[in-house]
Amino acid sequence: MNSKIHASSFDEVIDKFYPETIKKTRQRIDIFKVLYSASQPLSAAEIFDALNKKGAKETYAFSTVYRNLLAFEKAGVVIKSILSTEDNAVYELKRDSHKHYAVCLKCHVKIPIKACPLHDIAHDLEGTIPDFQVTGHQLEIYGYCASCKASMDSAD
Repeated sequence: MNSKIHASSFDEVIDKFYPETIKKTRQRIDIFKVLYSASQPLSAAEIFDALNKKGAKETYAFSTVYRNLLAFEKAGVVIKSILSTEDNAVYELKRDSHKHYAVCLKCHVKIPIKACPLHDIAHDLEGTIPDFQVTGHQLEIYGYCASCKASMDSAD
């Protein structure tokens, strides 16, 4: 969660990006804010921790976070993914374009891949799978981030 939203601009963010189909509650707005600020997909536990960090005005129950994530998912506001390197599902706001990630096998950081290499072959694939309509895909690349690679190299 690297990017910050200033209090003065957050109302603009909510007005512009919060879905009209979801009732605005304080809990949902706070969860939306965490997801909007995130630079990578977050688990429900990570969202829970971000909401309940030291100095928080209000504490949230994990069940509240989870129920609201389910409501967001049902309304098509978030994308729920289960990455093979994670024990739990991760969530991110649904944006105009989808993302794929390179996932560090050591620290589990998720680094967005700038372009989707599968778009080029999606139409070719449809021709090889009779009676099947492709509606989506998921791609994960595994390896080590620069920091973990450097620490492994220095340990050798």
